[in-house]
Amino acid sequence: MTTCKSCQLMIRRNEGAAPPWDNIYRSAYWDLVHAYNTSYLGWLVLVARRHIEALDEMTAAEASDLGALLREVSIALKRERCCQKTYVMQFAESAEHRHVHFHVVPRMPDQAAEDIAFRVMRHLGLSQEKRCGEAQMNALARTLRRELVSMRQ
Repeated sequence: MTTCKSCQLMIRRNEGAAPPWDNIYRSAYWDLVHAYNTSYLGWLVLVARRHIEALDEMTAAEASDLGALLREVSIALKRERCCQKTYVMQFAESAEHRHVHFHVVPRMPDQAAEDIAFRVMRHLGLSQEKRCGEAQMNALARTLRRELVSMRQ
């Protein structure tokens, strides 16, 4: 069994066992999911569908699809969360998640000053009781899936 948590979650999606929040949209190269350990509703993650650990390992097709998805996910978040814009971050440094993935985070109009830019990261890696509820994440996931399917037709 792989020790990469991103790969383990990918297997769950491949088997059809993932909840809606962990299976928002799947392209040929990327999976869009809601972050599982955040208090921020709409904190999304684009995860490479194959295990790569650095951006230079992406194929041209993966990079092209990523660019389009970042734009489309940002449009969908603006529509559904009424955010001003989105932040995009990529590190792939966590012990469990060395797998390339991009955080796409809504920047809300009323966002506290201490949560602007990189400081928003304090809303990730939270204990279970501080995280978004699964029902909220699932509801948003279903709406975002409809938006993305519509955009990509």
